[in-house]
Amino acid sequence: RQKTLAEVVKQERRGNALVLTIDRPEAGNSLSAEVSQAFLDILDKIDGDASLRALIVTGAGKRFFCTGGDVKRYAQLTTKDELREVMRLARTVFQRFEALHIPVIAAVNGLAIGGGTEILLATDLRVAAPHAEISMPQVRLGIITGWEGYERLVRDIGFSRAMQVVTTGERFGAKEAYRLGLINTIAEDADAVGSALRFVESFDKAAPLALQRAKRVIHKAASGPAHEARDLATDTFVDLWFTEDHREAERAFAEKRKPVFKGK
Repeated sequence: RQKTLAEVVKQERRGNALVLTIDRPEAGNSLSAEVSQAFLDILDKIDGDASLRALIVTGAGKRFFCTGGDVKRYAQLTTKDELREVMRLARTVFQRFEALHIPVIAAVNGLAIGGGTEILLATDLRVAAPHAEISMPQVRLGIITGWEGYERLVRDIGFSRAMQVVTTGERFGAKEAYRLGLINTIAEDADAVGSALRFVESFDKAAPLALQRAKRVIHKAASGPAHEARDLATDTFVDLWFTEDHREAERAFAEKRKPVFKGK
């Protein structure tokens, strides 16, 4: 029996975060068209949800985060147009992660291979279990990334390190991935989702509008052009200065108390 969309990506609300789990351990939690569509359906529903502070993406079990595209399905494709359409679906998911109004966190619970590494590169923050391994072996398979992974890799870790990751195709353990700048932190207790939730706790101290706008400005600064990033940052600063939340933060500072933000 083929799994439904609700079964291939499980949803669980954990406090102010929504945890999405790719549940295809029998296929290495690979990214099928159904998984991509399930992500898109969920993203449609939560876009603009003011009650959420973060989205967490992980894989079922402890062995696989995501082993990339569903190769068995891809083997059935016969034309370039068919392939382009399948690639477009996943590429859209990753672009939506970047455009989402809240931070997206990858909780890397195991192997992140090829397209699995592309998923974490499309998220804003990355947490990995100590046994996690990350690799981009596409050149060993006679291809390159299909979902803008190389572009994000260069953006995130720079030219020379990106070249090392790509041309060697090697697997990097959590410590090496941290040293390279692929991940933000290692979940020493092996609970990647729990570690991701600790990031969410820190988000609770931020004004919601400022958190959303900060993500937008950082993404613009990372992708350029520089003058657009500068203009966006300038306009954003002015907009946020006159919000109720900023006024509340100023009052709370003067009164030596914690601010109570309303997202206005």
